[in-house]
Amino acid sequence: MSDSDFHMVQLGLDAKGLTTLGKMLHLPLDRTDTGYLVHCALGELFGDDAPQPFAIETDAQNGRRARVLGYTAADADTLQANAQLDASPTVYEICDWDGLAAKPMPDTFPDGITLQFELRACPVVRKASAGEGVNQNGDTRTWDEGDELDVFLAEAWTRPEDDVSREQVYRDWLRRQFDLRGGAEPHSIGMDRFSIERMTRRVPKTDNGERKADTIKRPDVTLTGTLTVTDSSAFVDLLRSGLGRHKSFGYGMLKVRRA
Repeated sequence: MSDSDFHMVQLGLDAKGLTTLGKMLHLPLDRTDTGYLVHCALGELFGDDAPQPFAIETDAQNGRRARVLGYTAADADTLQANAQLDASPTVYEICDWDGLAAKPMPDTFPDGITLQFELRACPVVRKASAGEGVNQNGDTRTWDEGDELDVFLAEAWTRPEDDVSREQVYRDWLRRQFDLRGGAEPHSIGMDRFSIERMTRRVPKTDNGERKADTIKRPDVTLTGTLTVTDSSAFVDLLRSGLGRHKSFGYGMLKVRRA
């Protein structure tokens, strides 16, 4: 058992088992993405020690298993012990326990060290007030106070006369995240992948006890580059908590390695 309280864990989750869990939780499977099913499975298995942020790697064995990386305070032995005590047999069988692995992460990083990074992010902004804008086709777009928008659309709708670059907007968003959190300074940022994905999440129960699901569309972006650590403690906190919103769907895990 490790003395560290910061670990990266790797585990495999059975795809059919995730579907079964979704049915158990009464989720609309035709609208529920793998990221949220993984989030639910990790919570059912590990409780408060569930890895988050986490990232879903390329599916193994022809899609029969989701490979997950995540950060957590617990080591592999503790995670399995938690699941043995708390998870139902059906949920326990979702995890490939022979493939569960963990490593302690560094407690400190030398100031000035340069690292490569990869981040699957959901770059969105919550609007502080209602408003309207115009897209490049001349169509009016409106939003309400508290609405969450793709940061690219939020920028483009207020500058319809400009040729706004999606990649540049996402780069600027990530720089603001680092400025807000501290701990590191990015030097180069590239967008390796972009798509619009549906997210389905459970909403609070209604007065009659029913629990419904809400489906939204959000940007799904993989950003890569290099960064320099400027404050070790703040950087470790950043790794632990992740960057941006919607970490429950598999966004926000900053993976790093030596440059």
